[in-house]
Amino acid sequence: MKISALVPVKNLDTAKSRLADVLSRNERRMLADLMLSDVVEVILKNPKIEKVFLVGDKQLSPKSGTFIIQEKFNNGYNEAISFALRDKRIANSDAIVILPGDIPLITTEEFENFINDAPKNGIRIAPDRDREGTNALLLAPPTLIKTQFGKLSYSRHLELAEKCCSNVEVIDSDGLAFDIDSPEDLKDFCETASSTKSYEFLKRNGIAASLLG
Repeated sequence: MKISALVPVKNLDTAKSRLADVLSRNERRMLADLMLSDVVEVILKNPKIEKVFLVGDKQLSPKSGTFIIQEKFNNGYNEAISFALRDKRIANSDAIVILPGDIPLITTEEFENFINDAPKNGIRIAPDRDREGTNALLLAPPTLIKTQFGKLSYSRHLELAEKCCSNVEVIDSDGLAFDIDSPEDLKDFCETASSTKSYEFLKRNGIAASLLG
């Protein structure tokens, strides 16, 4: 079974604007880039993934081992996914797994569990910590449904999935569920040391200590 991975990437210069109260613009840019590196590193370790694609605008920098799908403009998360799915390299896959670039605590074991024995015709969904958003989505085939990322996307994805196919699975996973959007998320992330590039950056620059008081 040919499985591709897709990570939509927002413009790093404007990334993580909700963290503006605790991080400078350059710090937000660095953190977003390092979180993306943490996620990509985990994906690349899995031999079941044939190719890893990043989709974003012309400012998107390639990561080693990945392929770039370049939009003219950053029109939105779902729009970026729709654009990427028109690429023949993805369209020819049996399945696609879509992950955000801001879940640095994802582990190789969790990712393996999420894609292991992937259905030939079905959907897997991993919700966020609040069970409102979607932090991982596996679609087989890749265009099975139109993605609904954004507020309350978890329930919208479930609703669409249940209408189109009988094989719908929900995977609860701590690392997949932990995305970093708000200062509270960032503080929670800093409370437990990890070997991620993201944590090392926050620790090295005194940001973690400042957040934890």
